Amino acid sequence: MAGGTWLVDKAGTRWFFESGALSLDFGYTGDYGYGVAAWEHLHQPGDLTEWLTERFGELSRPVTQAEFARALVLRAAITGIARALAGDEQPSPPDIDLINEIGSGADIAPFLPGGIREKGPPSVARALSTIARDAVAVFSAGPGRVRHCDAGNCALIFLDTSRPNSRRWCSMQRCGNRTKVRVHRSKHKEVS
Repeated sequence: MAGGTWLVDKAGTRWFFESGALSLDFGYTGDYGYGVAAWEHLHQPGDLTEWLTERFGELSRPVTQAEFARALVLRAAITGIARALAGDEQPSPPDIDLINEIGSGADIAPFLPGGIREKGPPSVARALSTIARDAVAVFSAGPGRVRHCDAGNCALIFLDTSRPNSRRWCSMQRCGNRTKVRVHRSKHKEVS
């Protein structure tokens, strides 16, 4: 199961973002509730089939229109809760209920290869349940674990999995480095 997602900044530069969780990555297939149509990656069921296949392997069949609609509702619930938690707000009870409902279905079970039985391809419902269960784990991780990037001009949300709960930036190579360069330059201006 691949983690992370490719994003495009305002300048058109593609960069890889590691949110720290499958469910948060799924949220980044859309605009994360910010209303930016250009950020939408899932325009039709085939786009979702491709995204799920990249993470879970070949599916038992392509995504249907009904499954696609359900996935978009799940994504909206995930992004709604992520934004609420990152902003120290209470998540919406209907969003919580939806994630719990989808997560209560059978997920994609782990599989140890090498036996006589072969692992069959997962269904779309199992893939969505796996994403929802990941969201339950992420949103139950504890206070302050789901957070916004500390860079003032970045709204990305990630799961801080560091032991001391000290991750500050969406990406050290992107916002972390820019912040350190700004601090360094401002210190040198003060000295000059």
